[in-house]
Amino acid sequence: MRYLHPLFIAFLFLVGCNQPPKPVADGHKNNYAFYDANGDFHRFSRYNDSKGIVLYVQGNGCPIVRNGLTDFHEITSEFEESFTFFMLNANLQDHRETIKKEAEDFKFKVPVLLDSNQLFADALDINTTAEAIVLHPTTREVRYRGPINNRLDFEGQKMEPSETYLKDALNAILEEKPIVKTFEVTKGCKVTRLSKTQTEDSLTYTQDIAPILKNHCVRCHKDGGIAPWQMKDHQTIVGWSEMIKEVLWSKRMPPWKADPTIGEFSNSFALPDSQARKIVRWIETGMKKGSGVDPLTQIRPDSLEWPLGTPDKIITLKKEQIPATGVIPYRYQDFELKMDRDVWIRSIAMKPGNPKVMHHFVIAETGGNKESLIVDRKPTPWIDNYIAVGTGGDETTVFPEGTGVFLKKNSSLSIQVHYTTTGKSEEDQTQLGFYFHEAPPAKELHAIAPYNHTFTIPPYSKDTKVIARDTINKDIILHYLGPHMHYRGKSIKIMAELPSGEVQTLVSVPDYNFNWQLIYKLQKPISLPKKTVLVVEGIYDNSFQNPLNPDPSKELHYGIQSIDEMLIGFMNYTIDE
Repeated sequence: MRYLHPLFIAFLFLVGCNQPPKPVADGHKNNYAFYDANGDFHRFSRYNDSKGIVLYVQGNGCPIVRNGLTDFHEITSEFEESFTFFMLNANLQDHRETIKKEAEDFKFKVPVLLDSNQLFADALDINTTAEAIVLHPTTREVRYRGPINNRLDFEGQKMEPSETYLKDALNAILEEKPIVKTFEVTKGCKVTRLSKTQTEDSLTYTQDIAPILKNHCVRCHKDGGIAPWQMKDHQTIVGWSEMIKEVLWSKRMPPWKADPTIGEFSNSFALPDSQARKIVRWIETGMKKGSGVDPLTQIRPDSLEWPLGTPDKIITLKKEQIPATGVIPYRYQDFELKMDRDVWIRSIAMKPGNPKVMHHFVIAETGGNKESLIVDRKPTPWIDNYIAVGTGGDETTVFPEGTGVFLKKNSSLSIQVHYTTTGKSEEDQTQLGFYFHEAPPAKELHAIAPYNHTFTIPPYSKDTKVIARDTINKDIILHYLGPHMHYRGKSIKIMAELPSGEVQTLVSVPDYNFNWQLIYKLQKPISLPKKTVLVVEGIYDNSFQNPLNPDPSKELHYGIQSIDEMLIGFMNYTIDE
């Protein structure tokens, strides 16, 4: 018998250990999503490469939860390389800040997921804290639920447990053996459920559900809108009900991505937890129509050719041919307003010829606006000289009251358009409508965009942090914020480091999605003194768990195409005089 040399065996072992990860088949069933107490975002499918998702039901002030932390943390430390661990809080009386304080006081070692609308608690019938729940990594089905062990009881505890239920279950999963005990009675504090305190089986479509859809969803789900189907009547909503429930569970819709606890924005179409719960519970309790006229059938299609009326200047762009499939490089077109005088722009409206293929656009002044720069670096085209940024579903850019963008006569402009494919060849011819002030406004609106173009994102990496900074040399008033990344973007924040040392988060997008290029318009503009550092912090997921990732094996750097990466914080401001 021929024996292999030990060094060769070691080489084979190292090669095997360094094989790149492989994609995981995941139907995204039961793909719940949560904010945690720190404002980070978690969707279960992001953890489908582990052996399971382990949840420990937490509640502030519960003595059994607090006394069980030592046992839970021991198991977390022992199994953290194979399993993903979270706590879960579904208490009506607990809130993000109080949970965060509990986590700090008792030194929690894993994030606490916030089931604030109790949709997950309803689905799993969670009634007691201190319960451990183990979910399958791809189907999210329950594999074990019950106590961690038998060490704790009401008003009493042992030094050591005689039964280690959770540990036994995790070992059985690792050894691919049946879990002997899949359910044990858990002793903990009761969780009060909304389903027991509210009468939800009386919800009706006409009175309760259609008004929510009208206010938050029809903006895209309309005739000619960017959504793939139209919310037009009760029958249509019933037909799509299971899909609606799924996208609400996973927080994919509506696509307003800003953290609801940070900042107030005048253009928000975020769906409050209470209203998301109403829709899901209506679906689960029989989808009663109710009396009266169907509100969605009464929505009239947009009758105005231009939402703000006839523009002062209309530019018709050249036709663009869009292929049926593939990644399309940015399309550029230059044009002139051909005005015989200086003008102040108050609004810009876009009328796509084909909204289905329009992803987003940037309009910039050719050559830039160098004298308006408030940082000590050279201006960057398309970044520091942009005039408007928008998406195919938000075609009108209205500048803040009392402001405008100044253009000298005969100025040249450029538009950068990102198109997406629909599965068949398409054509687009977009029109731009410019609206001018009759008299100069009180303030000139400027643009600045901190960016980073020197980063590296390794292949298969899950949480690569990239930071961009700009220090301003004038006092400014901030109006609009536009966080921007590409396909690997996972989360992004725009912050202000004040000269006092205080750090103020202006907007946080913990569930960033390249498909939704939103401008966040501050409800109340923010004054920032000179020497403030504008900070953009992005986290990138270059793994298979990122469903938008075109190629996890690729090392990434700065580039203007979607398959490259960017970190930019678009901002609009006025000088504070």
